[in-house]
Amino acid sequence: MVTPFLIGTRNASPHLHTGVEVLRRGGSTLDAVEATVTGIEEDPESGNVGAGGSPNILGVTQLDASIMDGRTLRTGAVAAVSRYVNAISIARKVMEETPHVFLVGEGAHRFARAMGFKEWDLSTERTRAIFDALRRDAFEELPDGFRGRERYIEYAKNSRLREWYERLSDEQHGTTNVIGMDAEGNICVGVSTSGTSLKFPGRLGDSPIIGAGNYCDNRYGGVACTGRGELTIRLLTARMIVSHMADGMGLEEAVNWGLKEIHALNEFGGVQCIAVDRSGNTLSTSTRGESTHWYMDIGMEAPEERQGLWVKP
Repeated sequence: MVTPFLIGTRNASPHLHTGVEVLRRGGSTLDAVEATVTGIEEDPESGNVGAGGSPNILGVTQLDASIMDGRTLRTGAVAAVSRYVNAISIARKVMEETPHVFLVGEGAHRFARAMGFKEWDLSTERTRAIFDALRRDAFEELPDGFRGRERYIEYAKNSRLREWYERLSDEQHGTTNVIGMDAEGNICVGVSTSGTSLKFPGRLGDSPIIGAGNYCDNRYGGVACTGRGELTIRLLTARMIVSHMADGMGLEEAVNWGLKEIHALNEFGGVQCIAVDRSGNTLSTSTRGESTHWYMDIGMEAPEERQGLWVKP
């Protein structure tokens, strides 16, 4: 029997205790994962998630999320949500209350309103500064301590962002992963993000796409991905890693295989994964450098950081 636990990416660490408390009370992994991700979404300091999530190329924050139940293989997902902060909870309602698995844009907004969710203003001082830097083509003027400053400068230069802003604008815009397991081995994976900073309006990454950025099956394990979602969509990375565990690969071997396939695409951008197997072993890996994840079970007072692996070409 496994001691119930949660794992998550760096921005999940301050909120894992919320979900672990749900597990301590005998709650489901779905409840625990949702509670953790909800806390991250509502925290404006959490990064590229929920309130304060990075804007798209027109200055609008659009959220994507998905959740999957490893016991039933039921899933729910939403994308391009710009008026509600708890995208993970809307995704769960899609799973539980509708005959569908995926709602986007205005359809997701109508559904959220019908389910009683309250609207939020997702912009913050930080997101407005990012958009202003794009509009003025002045990322170099962001202060030295501004989170992600160098990445924005490089991305704007290599992706022709200013050119695309002028073509798409009518006026001339980080992902969190959480996996939980209870004493019966029930697995749940939740993913929430505002997607790639300064993305095209309507762009979807891997986070809401079951099989690409999120997949779990109690019989084998669970995986969640972050990074350049276009790569994991093409390979269905999360599903394929779980498939290799189903074929008998160990956790490390299966995840290494998945990220080696990312390298084989030979394109810019990297991918990070967190994963668990059916025995409760956990792992984090990255194609771009040293990787860590945060772990907390019901017997711990605080989460611990666990060192992961750097998967090289």
